[in-house]
Amino acid sequence: MHRNSLRKASLESMEAEIESLLKSLESLKHDASEESQKSVKAIRSSAESALRHSRSLLSDAYEEVKQRTRQTGIATRDYAQQHPYTTAGVAVGALGLLAAYLLCKRN
Repeated sequence: MHRNSLRKASLESMEAEIESLLKSLESLKHDASEESQKSVKAIRSSAESALRHSRSLLSDAYEEVKQRTRQTGIATRDYAQQHPYTTAGVAVGALGLLAAYLLCKRN
């Protein structure tokens, strides 16, 4: 009889330990989810800030490239108008090189 009472007490003790462990795990899960949410919010905020900064930098770079391209186009047009025969010679030479490259690549 003494053995059964020890076994029963042991089982009750194990059940109490398991209950305590489950409560601890629930608490840990809750704390971890709160920390995760805070971390996700911080990461998201940082990513949005970096994206805004990148967009700003790209916008500035785009404007500079657009301005330089426009200037290069104007300079090219002016040169072609001032030196039409030279421009035609360069264009024919470029077409010849392209044709030679394509023929060599083909064989």
